[in-house]
Amino acid sequence: MSYRQNQTLVFLESFFYSSGQMFLGLLLHPYRSMQLLVKNKILLPFVFYPSLFGLLLLTSLKINLLANYYVSSIFFAFLYQFCLFFCLYWQLALCYLWLRFYRVFK
Repeated sequence: MSYRQNQTLVFLESFFYSSGQMFLGLLLHPYRSMQLLVKNKILLPFVFYPSLFGLLLLTSLKINLLANYYVSSIFFAFLYQFCLFFCLYWQLALCYLWLRFYRVFK
């Protein structure tokens, strides 16, 4: 493996590790994580994780990846709707926290 390939691999590993850590932080400790995101403005796009997951869920249903499960199983349909609602609620909570900390740190 060449130096450039190794450097790219290290960059991707660190990016995915930081993304996973930010995801867990926003999920488990949104108040503390949003403070860090608002202070370090470069990390602000991580606020849109819930919207990304909601769009992935909607897209997977539209392109018929999950359509058969959605129609055949009432449990899966309920779980799908719950996940969409959770993503919407989570995004609204993160936007509220962002506005709150933006006003404080400005």
